[in-house]
Amino acid sequence: MTETITLREVISLEEGNKADIAVIKKMLERFADIINAGDFEGWISIWVDDGIQMFPGAPARIGKEQIRAGMKPAFDQFSLKMIINNEELRVSGNLGFARGNYTEYLTPKAGGETEKYDGKYLTILEKQSDGSWKVARDCFNSNVPET
Repeated sequence: MTETITLREVISLEEGNKADIAVIKKMLERFADIINAGDFEGWISIWVDDGIQMFPGAPARIGKEQIRAGMKPAFDQFSLKMIINNEELRVSGNLGFARGNYTEYLTPKAGGETEKYDGKYLTILEKQSDGSWKVARDCFNSNVPET
């Protein structure tokens, strides 16, 4: 049996998505702000416990503890600055995704030249019981061809 929904229900769903998209946009702004502040604990807190990070040139980091172990050295060794440009945000139920590009600057805390990275990302988010959104899956890579 095919279920039908009324136009009012469709509008209600779209309005609900707009609210969730606004929350996700805020969370992604916070994501960049946390990185720029060097707040590793704040950054790891926006991940779900069973999150997966697909870091370029490495096996997937599965679970918050692997993500923690893989990313903590970057926060310890570098001052980070990230600019995120969301190009697409969509929500369906308790899942959402964000796609866009980023520019990241890494400056060694011990001194040295700042490195710049330009890339793209695709992030899947899960809505939490309190209405917040957290990162469930994150994949990103460089726009610069390998040499």
